[in-house]
Order: sequence, then structure tokens, then C-alpha cells
Amino acid sequence: MARSGACDAWPVDAIYRPGAISEPAGLRDDVVLLRRWSYDDLGCIEEASRDPDIVSNTTVPERFSDVEGRAFVDRQWGRAASGEGVSLAIIEARSGSAAGLVCLMHRQQPGVVGLGYWIVASRRGRGLARDSVVRLSRWALGLGSVDRLEALVDPTNAASMRVLEGAGFEQEARLRGYFGADGARSDALLYSLISTDIA
Repeated sequence: MARSGACDAWPVDAIYRPGAISEPAGLRDDVVLLRRWSYDDLGCIEEASRDPDIVSNTTVPERFSDVEGRAFVDRQWGRAASGEGVSLAIIEARSGSAAGLVCLMHRQQPGVVGLGYWIVASRRGRGLARDSVVRLSRWALGLGSVDRLEALVDPTNAASMRVLEGAGFEQEARLRGYFGADGARSDALLYSLISTDIA
């Protein structure tokens, strides 16, 4: 998923609020399990490293090695430890293997959290992203520290828009020239979810 608001991106102005978001336990159903990353998930990271869209928007290594894969896992663990947010592996319930990432990262405004996700190409089209976004967003909005979730999407990424809309997010705005890469700028669509949307 290209530019799906991936909050695993290289940090620009990271915000740290230790204790505001803990690592959840028990976020699962018949489709997905969301859990802490493990070194056993390196196969997922290796596949993600072959996807230019994932690599260009995240900290997934462009050239995979066991060392780089483990460093990626360490970075995900570090997000919760530092108070930057939480990054979880998306586990396909049927196979028990990692299929992607879903994360929450603090925004500048207190109570506002960014949501991001990606699914490796071989697991797309199975509802894993939408189900993961539903599970994590409902859990997050139940915390006293989170009032609003935001996701940024490339306007050409129809699949990611379907994921967010299927999870109840509303499109609020088009942010002109928001994304920057390779000396060019492109627009972003801003989606949000607040507690009253799911009440």
C-alpha cells in the first residue's frame, strides 16, 4: 500500500508521550491477530523490502539482510519504549504468519494520533488491512489519551481509501503538495476517525 499514511516512515519531528499508548494485548479475531513484532517475522520484512512503494514510505530496508531485518524489528520495539507510539505486526489468523504492519504515532496536537499500515503484496485482497485498522482504531479510541485518529493517503491509492472508508474513517481534506519525494511534491488526502463516528 503506497502512501497509506505509513507512520513507520523515517521520523521528521517525532513526538514522544511516554505511557499514553501502551502495546495492546488480545487484538484478534478470525481474520487477524495484532501483536508485537518478532524476529520470527523476518520473512514478511524481506518480502516488503522488494516492494518499492513500501520501501519509499517506511523504514523497511531497501536491501534486506538478516541484520537489517532485525534492526527493523528493533525500531518497532523502540517506538513503544520511547513513547513515540506503537507498531504491531499484522498476523494472518489462517496461516499464523506476518502479513504487514499497522501503527499509531503521536501527532503534534495532544490527543491526535496518526495511523499507518502496509500489507505485503502476496497477502493483499484478503481484508487484512481493513480488519487491522478496525481493531486497532477502536482500541485506540477507547484509551483516555486518544481523541482523534488521522491517516494520510496518496490520492491515487484507491485500495487504501477503501480500507479507511470500510473502517469508518471520513475524508476531510486534500492537502496540496504535502508529500515530498525525489525533488517532487504531491497531494495527500486526510482521513479521520473520532469516537462519535463509531458510537
